[in-house]
Amino acid sequence: MKKMILSIVIITLFCFNSTLAQENKLQLKSTSLGIGLSGLSSDNTGISDTSTAGFSVNLDVSVNLNKHIFSLYLNKDFKLNLFDGREHYNQLNATYGREFELNNWLKLEGHLGLGYFNYSVKNSSTNFNTNEESTIGFPLRVKLIFYTRKNFGIGINPNLNLNSLINTYSVNIVFQYNF
Repeated sequence: MKKMILSIVIITLFCFNSTLAQENKLQLKSTSLGIGLSGLSSDNTGISDTSTAGFSVNLDVSVNLNKHIFSLYLNKDFKLNLFDGREHYNQLNATYGREFELNNWLKLEGHLGLGYFNYSVKNSSTNFNTNEESTIGFPLRVKLIFYTRKNFGIGINPNLNLNSLINTYSVNIVFQYNF
């Protein structure tokens, strides 16, 4: 299932790229890698459970179409809950965004989109059975990038994913390379 979704996304991006590259100016914009902290918020209570704090790693590839940014965003989370077992989530998102130049070395990007969200829990109270569920997620991301060179920047990247299973958030240090 995951391979099929990934294949569909890749084929769609290639078709989108080849169709619009000649008519408009579709260009590879950037790629970024983020590492940070993440958490979960129960959809029933809306209160964060700090015992499920963990680490987050994300990767995105972005293209420009005129002033519009389209990104493919992958996020992997690792959590360790000492009382109930191990849990983690994965998400693959397609997002739309815009970039705002605050000055020559500081830029702000805002993104929102739609994606695939997978959540799994290995519960110690049920003989370590893994319970896994998937749904559609609605990601919201912001990147504040300080450019140290013309093509390279370091910044902060808060992320939020709203979905029907469990809402997630993360704050990452991001390293971005512009093409």
